[in-house]
Amino acid sequence: MDLSVFERGLEAFASIAPTSFPLHHVQVFIYVAQHQGCTYKEIEDELSLTNSSVSRTINALGGTHRKGYEGHDLLLVQNDAEEGRRYTVWLTKKGKSIMRQLDKIK
Repeated sequence: MDLSVFERGLEAFASIAPTSFPLHHVQVFIYVAQHQGCTYKEIEDELSLTNSSVSRTINALGGTHRKGYEGHDLLLVQNDAEEGRRYTVWLTKKGKSIMRQLDKIK
């Protein structure tokens, strides 16, 4: 692995929140980008995170943080059309823009 490429990728996330963007937020973002429409349970299972951790992370990466202040607006949560009690997670326009930046890194 070329560590300079990895470093530039992390810089894209650091530009969003220079001092407060935990690594598991990056992991969740990347998983959602690769699995648009995934469920919280799929994220939990794939990344070995608890439901509460996934929920807090998705809220922080979404429009409104759980504590009421503005989130990063990278993820969008929608009700699952097949199961109304389940939620699916998608990239927002801003999230897709970050993915385009990451795709350009070489």
